[in-house]
Amino acid sequence: MTETADESRRDDWFDTIRLWVDTFDEIAPRTIEGLYVVGSVALDDGQPHSSDIDVIAITTEPADEDMAGTLLTAHTVFAERSPNRTVDGPFVAWGDLLASPQGVTRPWMLDGNFHHDAECFELNPITWYTLATYGVRVRGPELAELAIPIDQDDMVRFVIDNARSYWTVVHDQFVAALGELRPSDTLSSSVPVWCLLGTCRMFYTAVTGDVASKSAAGLWAGNLMGGAHQNTCEAVVALRAEADHEVSVDLLRASSDAMAEVLKRIAKLPR
Repeated sequence: MTETADESRRDDWFDTIRLWVDTFDEIAPRTIEGLYVVGSVALDDGQPHSSDIDVIAITTEPADEDMAGTLLTAHTVFAERSPNRTVDGPFVAWGDLLASPQGVTRPWMLDGNFHHDAECFELNPITWYTLATYGVRVRGPELAELAIPIDQDDMVRFVIDNARSYWTVVHDQFVAALGELRPSDTLSSSVPVWCLLGTCRMFYTAVTGDVASKSAAGLWAGNLMGGAHQNTCEAVVALRAEADHEVSVDLLRASSDAMAEVLKRIAKLPR
């Protein structure tokens, strides 16, 4: 890989991205024309023990079945070479960056798996905004040159709808799971981190029109709510910075309560 990310923004993720680019250049030469890091890494909240590396990869043209097959091969080889760190995100064409991201079907990677059979959820207004505002260039033009369209009203509507649908269902499932636990039982710390901080990110965007990392959004929401919910948010943000471990029912219930309060506040916001 001849291109490099801004040295001031390099972290432990850079070697993984270099291996990813080198692998794709080897298996699918001249296919990846642009590569930009988004997600937790771009928001300065990447956690080596838990964060995948989220990217937007730009292909020479929209991927057809042949290109998707080649990308799958490269993805498989990379997964063999990097078993402990995954790279997630869609493969889009340059023209895709000039239109609304929703409703586009392109190949994509999630949790180490390659897909080419459905719409990619990550093609949404939050991803476009994060790319244009906070993205880290690895290969391709400077982001300012791409003129990626940003519609903050659309982004706010998206996160409010997402909170009222997806995250409300997640909370219901969280409550149901807690109902099955005994006082001495535990669950993985990844559960409150995903549930509470994921919802806090939606709340932050719905109120501010900006995007924040899970940790920053959790601290922001906790400060806004105050009291016991603030203590819970701070405790869960601390969990995110640690290796995955078991946590008590008390913290899980407190996380569920704080999540419920966040969802209630989002529901009151104008769409």
